[in-house]
Amino acid sequence: MSQVVKNWTDWLKNTRFSSFSEEQRAQTFGWLFSVRDRVLANAKLEAGNIVVDIGTGTGLLAFGAYDILHGNGLVIASDKFSDCTDECKQIAQAIGIKSGFDTLVSPADKLDLPDCYADRVVMRSVLVHILDKEACIREFFRVLKQGGILSFFEPIMSSNTKYSDLVRPEEITDYEKFKDIEYDITHDKSDPITNFDEIELKGMLEKTGFSDIQVDEDIISSTYVVDGESVPQWFNSQPSPGSLSLKGRFLKYVSEEVFERYLLELRKALHGREITVSTRSVYILSLIHI
Repeated sequence: MSQVVKNWTDWLKNTRFSSFSEEQRAQTFGWLFSVRDRVLANAKLEAGNIVVDIGTGTGLLAFGAYDILHGNGLVIASDKFSDCTDECKQIAQAIGIKSGFDTLVSPADKLDLPDCYADRVVMRSVLVHILDKEACIREFFRVLKQGGILSFFEPIMSSNTKYSDLVRPEEITDYEKFKDIEYDITHDKSDPITNFDEIELKGMLEKTGFSDIQVDEDIISSTYVVDGESVPQWFNSQPSPGSLSLKGRFLKYVSEEVFERYLLELRKALHGREITVSTRSVYILSLIHI
C-alpha cells in the first residue's frame, strides 16, 4: 500500500468509518479498493493525463488516480455537493498533496469544464442516483478529448435478489401481490435507482458517439443466517440521502397496515434461516476514437 492510499485510508478510519468494527472496516475497504482498482485499470491512466472523477464523494477514485500518476498530471475531484469537495480538499491537505489535484463543484449533467478537456473520465455508483443518465453521458462525451476513455462502475439494482425469492409462497399472505409489488418497485422507470440496466447504458453510450464499449458483469453473493430483528432495517434504510426507503416505496402500493403485516410475516419466516443474496453490478469501458 502506497503512502497516499495508506494516509487516505487512515483518515477515513478516523472519521467516516470511526464507528465501524475492525471487521466491518476491512470488508468495506476491501470492496471499495477492488472497485477502485478495476475502474482505474480500465481507464489506462498515463503520465500527464487530465482525469475527472465524477461524483467523487470522499475521493476514492480521485486519490487512487493521483497515486497512479504520482502528481504527473491533473486529477479533478468533481461533485455536485460542496461538502464532498470540501472533504476532498481536507483529505488532500491532510495527506500532503500540494499540486496535481483540484476539486470542482458541478453536477454530472452540466459539468463546468470546457469541451475536449479531459483525457479520462471515471466514476463509481453515480448514474444510479441520476434520473436523466443520457444527459450525463452526453456531458462526458463533450468534455473528453478525442482518444479519451470513460471508465465506470454501476450497480444494477433491478437484478438484485428479491425478498420474495427468500420465502415460500405460503409464508406470505397474498404472496403474488407482494411479489408483483417488488417487481414494480425494482423496475420503476421514474426512479433513478431502478430505471436502467447495462443494455440501456450501452445504448446511450452508442447513441452519444462512444465506441469500443466493453461491459463486464460482476455478481457478488453472500450467505448468512437472518436475525429477524434486522429485517425492518432492510426496509427502513435509504439507498441515498433524501431518497425513499423501501418501506416508502411499498407504501405507494399498499396501506401501512398491509405493509406491517408483510414485515411481520417476513420476520417470522426468515428468522434463523440461512439465505443467499446476490447483488449485480457492471464495469463499463468506452472510448472516443480519434
